[in-house]
Formats: sequence, C-alpha cells, structure tokens
Amino acid sequence: MYKEKEFRERCAARGLEPDAIERAVAWVRILEAEAAGPDGTLASAPLSGVERHVADLVARGEAGEDRLMALARYFAAAGIDAVAIRLLAYLLPVGVLPAMADRLAELEGEAVRDRVMAGFEVPPTGSPPEAYPPATAAFVGALEAELGAERARRVLCWNVHGIPAAAFAAEREAFLASESLEDWLAAYHGRKIRELERHAEDGTLWFEQRITPAVVDFVRGNQEILSAVSDGSHLWATKIPYDPDRFLASKDPLERRRLACHCPLAASTITRTGAGVPAAWCACSAGYEKFLFDTVFGEETEAVVTESVLAGDPRCRFKIRIPEAVLERFGKAASSV
Repeated sequence: MYKEKEFRERCAARGLEPDAIERAVAWVRILEAEAAGPDGTLASAPLSGVERHVADLVARGEAGEDRLMALARYFAAAGIDAVAIRLLAYLLPVGVLPAMADRLAELEGEAVRDRVMAGFEVPPTGSPPEAYPPATAAFVGALEAELGAERARRVLCWNVHGIPAAAFAAEREAFLASESLEDWLAAYHGRKIRELERHAEDGTLWFEQRITPAVVDFVRGNQEILSAVSDGSHLWATKIPYDPDRFLASKDPLERRRLACHCPLAASTITRTGAGVPAAWCACSAGYEKFLFDTVFGEETEAVVTESVLAGDPRCRFKIRIPEAVLERFGKAASSV
C-alpha cells in the first residue's frame, strides 16, 4: 500500500489504538483494490473513483464517520491534498442538522422541533456536500416560518460543532494576563499567523486548507481574520476564505465567493445574485466565530452577520458585542453604538 508507513504514523499521532489503526489500514486497502490508479496504487487514483467508492459505501450503509475519516487521513498523510480536502468536505456537514434539531428542541420544545423537521430528510452520512443544501434551505425556511427571524437566529447562532471550551483555555489565560483587550487581540493574531507559517513551511494541511506564503501574508495584513478588531463596543471579525490560496489567485467574483464559503451545506448553491440556502443560515457561522470570545471572556457574547457570501457579499464578516464586564475590566465604558 502506497505510503502505508506514513499513514500508520499519522493514525498513531491522532491517538488511534492499534486495533483501530489496523481497521483504518484495511479500509484503505479495500479502496485501493477498487479504485487504484494506472500505477496500481492510490497515488494516481482519480477522485471520481474515490467518490464512487464512497457512494457504494453509502448505498450499503457502511459509510461511517470513522471510515470516511480514515480515507481522508490516508490521502492527507500521502500528500494527496486535493482528495483529502474533498473527503473532509464529506465529513464537515455530518451531524450539523441533527444537532440544530436538538438545540431547537432544547430552546423551543420537541413539538416545535418535530414540526420544523417534518418536511425533509437529512442526507445519510457519506453523502457529498452537494446533497445537503436542499435540506438546509428547508430547515431554515421552516425554522423562520415557525419562530420568526430573531428567534430562529438564536437557534442557529451557537457552537454547533461542539468545540470544547478547553480548546481555548490557554487563550483565556493569555487574555486574563493582558493589559488590554487590544493587546490580547493583536497577540492572538500573531500566534495564529505563526501557526499558519508552520503549515506553509512544512506543506501540511491546516484543517482542510492548503496554506501558502501568500495566504500567510493575506492574514497578516488583516487582524480581523483569525482574530478581531475592537471599535470600543464591538469586535469585528472576518472569516478566512475556505480555500484561501485559490481565493487569492482568482479574479472572478463568483468563484471568489464560492471559495470563501466554509459551509458545505450551502456553498454549492452560490450564484451571482445569492444562494439556494437563505443567508439567515450564516448565523451558524456567527455562532462558530463567537465561541472563542465566549470562552475567553467567560460569558456568552452576542454576534450578528454583517456581510455574507450567501447574501451576495464578497466576504463573511461578523459584529460581536464586547461584554460590559470586559470593558469594565480594562476601565472602559460601553459606547451607545
């Protein structure tokens, strides 16, 4: 098996037990037997063959998250980034709509949840991301019809991916040790730039993104990206493009909007004038963006979407209210803005 040693090392580094590593290797070998390229290995396997394999797994009910992750991890370990990134896109939407349904039941009751979810089906695990927008659009439409725009936004704007607060514990400590909010924001931005630099240097993926020196320079030039800028009462944050290297190289506004969008439940529907998924769905992205600040500040913040590629804007941008306690900590009073 091509790059088997590297794959086993990657699995071990991710904390897999020996039996789980053997299972992952077996899954890759099955893929290799079905979809090897002209050289007889997965080094030259066409993406179309890999996707047919995944579709067959879905049809047989065998496309579990662990198996999909094993395949994505294999291609990442083998340095075949295009296939790895595509398979990661299969994983990103898994569980999002069910988690939203659970939150809806928690906030508004099970009867409301059942009415909202009644008109569509969530695609099965292993479905391509392009299968999700119809269900996403149906969910947003039914949610707003049931609750109204503001209550629907409250449901959508949260930590849907279940990121643990412990992931930002070190930044919480750094914030508490800072002399000002602005100092911490600048220092945090610097730490994220150094993280990107390491990925640009060694060629490894940063999450599902390829990082180049041009991407590092782009982020370095705008503190709103991977941090935020304070205006005295709010933070302003801009989302890094989903595919930042290709985004920077493109001159086509429509392609740039598609390359900017992180959401596999919506990105494929973006057109020159809007998208097939309502821009209200982007409150989910605002919830992701604010979770860092919720954790660092020690209380939940309020976030709104001010620009969205689903709405036709060239970028996604968020406005996050700074809690009074944070302003008071640094001897500032909130403005009326």
